[in-house]
Amino acid sequence: MVPARLLSLLLLVPAVPALAQSPVAPPARNPPADESWAVPGEVEAPRRNSTPDDASWEDFPGATAVPEGKDAAALPKLPEVPPLVPVDDAAVASPSRRPSGRPRRAQVQSQPINNLVSVLGARTMGKGGLGASFSLGFPTLSARVAYGVLPRVDALVGVDSLYGMMNEVRLGGRWMVLDGGPRWSLGLVVEGSHAFFLRSASVELKGARYLSGRRNWNVQPGLVASLRTGAKASRLFLDVRYHLSLDTEPIQRTPLGGLPPSVVSGNAFPIRFGAEVPLTEKTSYSVTVGGDVRTRPDDADFMPVISVGIVTGL
Repeated sequence: MVPARLLSLLLLVPAVPALAQSPVAPPARNPPADESWAVPGEVEAPRRNSTPDDASWEDFPGATAVPEGKDAAALPKLPEVPPLVPVDDAAVASPSRRPSGRPRRAQVQSQPINNLVSVLGARTMGKGGLGASFSLGFPTLSARVAYGVLPRVDALVGVDSLYGMMNEVRLGGRWMVLDGGPRWSLGLVVEGSHAFFLRSASVELKGARYLSGRRNWNVQPGLVASLRTGAKASRLFLDVRYHLSLDTEPIQRTPLGGLPPSVVSGNAFPIRFGAEVPLTEKTSYSVTVGGDVRTRPDDADFMPVISVGIVTGL
């Protein structure tokens, strides 16, 4: 019997530890995070969308750290960062900026040229005003100076030349009778002149006297009108005169004509049409066309005239 009981006890010994163990529960589906690694005293990093703690950065050992034994004032200072300037969304989206980024050129509005300086037309220079003109053409070249002695009266001084074969000195005046503002005007003009000829009348057949129509003394009264349609438009002018010439050295062309009188008069009608085109407020260039209708038998019935020049205020 003893051996049988001993055998039963030996069989029960391995089962005792298994019975002493408690049953093990299965692991949870979403176990909590293991925070055993966290060390007490460390600063927790700020979470997303949380306000940063500025005080925690003051002790950051960067550029503010001063080495031991050195003065902080002797250390080089970092450059200051300029403050951020807010960008105006309206300026960015403005249509005035080009997509290419190139700046737009400044648009300068051209001002109209208000040029009232006229020497060939009817408008006078005004009291104390001074203007001059010079023209080159056929048959003569000419120069004029106009000075305003009164608000509507100018004194005229000029020189005409047939390129040296005839030189003429002129004196005259201009009176603006009607003033229609800067657009139109009407005036009276008269000029008297004395001409000097390179060759005498006895040896000249169709020279300076024939081409110019001038004689020793000349008087030219007439009417002049000006018209301008706008501030920048050309100033058109029409000059119609009567030319009375006095020849103090006449030549008898016929063999049996007898002795000619000491003074022989002649008649002609100079007609000029042209424009003064403004370049600046005081300067214009001029274009003149026309002709002389003559009645003297020694002259051409009609002599064309054309010239270009410049008119300016002084």
